[in-house]
Amino acid sequence: MVNSNFNPLDFVRRKILVTGASSGIGKATAIYLSKLGAQIILNGRNEGRLNETMMQLTGGNHRILTADLAKEEELGHFFDQMVQDGIKLNGMVHCAGVPYVMPLQSLSKKRLSDVMETNFFPFIELVRQYAKKKYSSGGSIVCISSILSVQPRAYETGYIASKAAMNAAVTSLAFELAKKGIRINGILAGNIMTEMVQETLKEYANEEHLNNVIEKSLLGAGEPEDIASVCAFLLSDMAKFITGRNMYADGGYL
Repeated sequence: MVNSNFNPLDFVRRKILVTGASSGIGKATAIYLSKLGAQIILNGRNEGRLNETMMQLTGGNHRILTADLAKEEELGHFFDQMVQDGIKLNGMVHCAGVPYVMPLQSLSKKRLSDVMETNFFPFIELVRQYAKKKYSSGGSIVCISSILSVQPRAYETGYIASKAAMNAAVTSLAFELAKKGIRINGILAGNIMTEMVQETLKEYANEEHLNNVIEKSLLGAGEPEDIASVCAFLLSDMAKFITGRNMYADGGYL
């Protein structure tokens, strides 16, 4: 008999780290998870914006912890701070990252290294730290990728390569993390109208191009909350038999 009181989306007593929580998908995800009862650790580069996110969270015991995710030597201390209250993490959503529009002629080794230092290397180190027994008690990791990693376009080779690397890492890391009781999955987000995307499109594309991109999606452009709900699903017990997958959330774009 099914327990009528069981709620697979009940996040009470779960502590979840959300990176990139100062705006866009990260902010929406933090707010969404807090409404489900989770205790949220907010991380981002803009402390003022993190405070704005904090004000919109439901419930209490949430924390803001700033750290430069590109500095590997800082992340051990970063995780130490998260568990100072004696409560380990139950989940992590990695949303931090930056767009990178650069034509081939300007794509030097240094510039390519810069985008990997921002978009890919911190993800691996975050997972490595999260997997330590002193920081987590199993749980689920979700990372935000992009459909551009499988449906690329010109001038974004660096960004696309960093997201494709993340996709590949998810499938490999799942083998090691399963032994620790940790699931890991990625989300290939479609045309989500975050501030970052809107600013990038305004700078590098005209309105006609933007409309053409949106029209290719069966469901049109998405909102950050559309990805936040998928994050909640993958973190929840409803997805307890899913790991090592990169899930499409693209509104039918592909």
